[in-house]
Amino acid sequence: MEVQTPEVFTPEYVTDLKKIESLSQKKSAENFEFSKWLKTQDPLIMDDMVKEISTVVAAGVDCTKCANCCKALVVAPDYRDISELANHLQMPAIDFKKKYMKKDTDGDMVFKQKPCPFLKNSKCSVYSSRPQLCRNYPYLDKGNFLATLGRVLGNVYVCPIAYNTLELLKLKFA
Repeated sequence: MEVQTPEVFTPEYVTDLKKIESLSQKKSAENFEFSKWLKTQDPLIMDDMVKEISTVVAAGVDCTKCANCCKALVVAPDYRDISELANHLQMPAIDFKKKYMKKDTDGDMVFKQKPCPFLKNSKCSVYSSRPQLCRNYPYLDKGNFLATLGRVLGNVYVCPIAYNTLELLKLKFA
């Protein structure tokens, strides 16, 4: 007798960036209402749940085929990041700042250009020295999910991992 293994449900993730942006716009009010409900939930339970879902989703999304975060978002490296990047590029930090950075309207130092100046063929050319913000993006598995929900709602327009994680989270509570 042959033993058959049950099929495991593997959802089809939405990875088309135009579709994600369009769907996110259409679901904006729904996502806002869902976020209000989420804020009434236990933060630790939500952190564990979101980390579990986002880890599975991240395994099914190839960031190097997307790199939309590197194309669409403004990165504000901290002083440690700037020092690390300057060292990686073998240049003084002051020269790095002159070449790659500017002050934004809030007075924060950010990269001068979008896409990120270090994005080459959808891959980070300074990956081992990338800023902490880039290392943590899309911020779903770092805990404190409910406190950063506003940022997550913005990221669903940009990131397939954020979008699909939120959609699966909504399905879990449907």
